[in-house]
Amino acid sequence: MTKTAKETLEIREILSDLIGEVTAKSLFASYGLFHQKIMFGLYQNNIFYLKAEGELASYLESKGAASYLAKQSQSPSTLNISSYYRLPKEITSNKKLYKQILEESLQQIRDQKLSEQLAKRNRIKELPNLSIKHERMLGKVEIYDVRTFQILGAKNAYIRLKKKGISAGVGIFWAFYAALENKNINLITTSEKENVLTRLNLALAEAGLRQIK
Repeated sequence: MTKTAKETLEIREILSDLIGEVTAKSLFASYGLFHQKIMFGLYQNNIFYLKAEGELASYLESKGAASYLAKQSQSPSTLNISSYYRLPKEITSNKKLYKQILEESLQQIRDQKLSEQLAKRNRIKELPNLSIKHERMLGKVEIYDVRTFQILGAKNAYIRLKKKGISAGVGIFWAFYAALENKNINLITTSEKENVLTRLNLALAEAGLRQIK
């Protein structure tokens, strides 16, 4: 067993029990903790710090979580470690809540990475599954760029088309959805489709539009 594996064994076992396999990598004076290649935590001097920003960070602070910077006089310059928090016992002693917080952190990181990837695309036609046809179609409902498309989301963009009376089958919606997930449309799982379709139909009903079967 390597030094890294040995010194992070306990925290990795705790976290792996909640979210699945967690690995560690030596990182400056601490260790980076990873799940599915996503770095979500720091481990130093037997203390675990979870990455959190925005509303999640505010929630953790309201529960008494302390920023990594609060305990450190120096820090690695390549990491924004102000966004890492030492969790209070109120969270770590509640397995269900602990798991929820970890999953929210991971989702937040995934969303941020996805947003950064999409931001590199200047034209809607450059997104996965889309073409100039889709770009022109969205332009008819005042969606001219990737940023606007991201903000509205596939569901609202699709509803705009339907309200405008523009012919758009469900295949168009799935192309939009997959594009904003930055993946091929064929990689959408059955369970994912079911969940997303349920939300789409609720939104269509609220907009007074016919639901999709």
